[in-house]
Amino acid sequence: MSPFDNWSPLDILRKDGIGTNAGNMVFANSVMRALMTDHTEIHTINTAKDLTPENLERINCEYDCVVLPFANAFRISFQHRLKKITEFVRQLKIPCVVVGVGISTPLRNSPDKVNVFDETVTEFVKAILEKSVMIGTRGQVTSDYLTRLGFKESRDHCVIGCPSMFWYGDKLPEMNPKELDKNSAVSVNWKMDLPEEIHRFIYRNVGYFENFHYVPQVTDEIRLMYYGVPLPDGKYKRIPEGYPSRADHPWYLAGKARSFLNMSSWFEYMKGKDFSFGSRIHGNITAVLSGTPCFIVVSDYRIAELAQYHHIPHIDYRDLKEDDNIFDFYEKADYSRVYEGHKERFENYRDFLEKNGLEHIFGTPLEDNPPYDQKIKELSLPSALKPFFAADHQEQADRLAQLHQGYLDLRQDLDQKSRELRQERADLQKKYDSVKHYEAFLKYHNVNRGLRWLSRHMGEKKTID
Repeated sequence: MSPFDNWSPLDILRKDGIGTNAGNMVFANSVMRALMTDHTEIHTINTAKDLTPENLERINCEYDCVVLPFANAFRISFQHRLKKITEFVRQLKIPCVVVGVGISTPLRNSPDKVNVFDETVTEFVKAILEKSVMIGTRGQVTSDYLTRLGFKESRDHCVIGCPSMFWYGDKLPEMNPKELDKNSAVSVNWKMDLPEEIHRFIYRNVGYFENFHYVPQVTDEIRLMYYGVPLPDGKYKRIPEGYPSRADHPWYLAGKARSFLNMSSWFEYMKGKDFSFGSRIHGNITAVLSGTPCFIVVSDYRIAELAQYHHIPHIDYRDLKEDDNIFDFYEKADYSRVYEGHKERFENYRDFLEKNGLEHIFGTPLEDNPPYDQKIKELSLPSALKPFFAADHQEQADRLAQLHQGYLDLRQDLDQKSRELRQERADLQKKYDSVKHYEAFLKYHNVNRGLRWLSRHMGEKKTID
């Protein structure tokens, strides 16, 4: 979704307007903010459902450029989508620029290994390079991967990091690390599909704090927290011990969770925290962008290359020891390194945009209130979402009413679609029957013509029924 659509929480969660993960908002909004000048109008599309022939024709006629702010698109589960995007890009008659893309592979795998998606990625990169000067990668691991596939660094691709880190251009909000203790205001991010070492570390260390909030980012988990709707049956095979996978989890019952469906509420929340830690890259980048110290437990190369490039304090989960605690990591972290080289990294990002012909807001001081900020201020955006069972009875009743209305709307949509499909089937049946009648007529006509031909040549006269 576009941030300016300003959907309700119900519509965002029902239509999955955040693309399964709220972290997608961070880099997508940052790219939009950078490219939205006084002379540039930006609209959004959904690559899962909007790459139709009609939209292709419309985009070629009405737009000047397509920008793809990708995440870890080079992975097995994205292969089918990437093939469709490749075909779409090949048919574009306008430029198409990829701003930040990465490979997703576990740390236990060598980055040099052959992947089943290598051919798909190769075809995608070729298509993009026909429509742009070069591709921007999230880190050195991805650039090395593309080099191995035959594409040249600095010519076909270059490392630009995560666009979200350049929200404020060549500057970052100042961090003032405070002494960390059990009463510190702490934000925790976590995900289900992680190695056991990470689960044990996060759950154990959350227990050291009394004033913490957990931030679920996945659509299913946000829906669970906000409406009390259970996770889909069978979708999540393995739920780690202590993970907040039920609406009656102690963290939810105590109101110790918040979720975000827009960047404004997420930044506001983070500015009130003393520290953020966990396994999610963008859950912690929002902390950096809010001037809040953070620490990342790295689970794979897609996170590792970003944390390394931007010098965000982190640890490889394979280096964790049973007695490690977050207090020690916090004390040893050098938060000044986040700022070292940031200006150079930003200038590299700005040069990438300019090489690809993308106008941006970074030519003037950001204090001049860029168009994105102006438009966001005009909206009344939803505040941070709180757990269902931590809300008062009236709030719970309101949410249940929303949910019920959502189900009624969905039923109405399904009924309408069912009627359309039945009519379509009836129309097809008529066409089929017409074709069968026509085939029977042709067969009858051809048989008669054949018999008449035989009669003429054999000197016989026959009567044909």
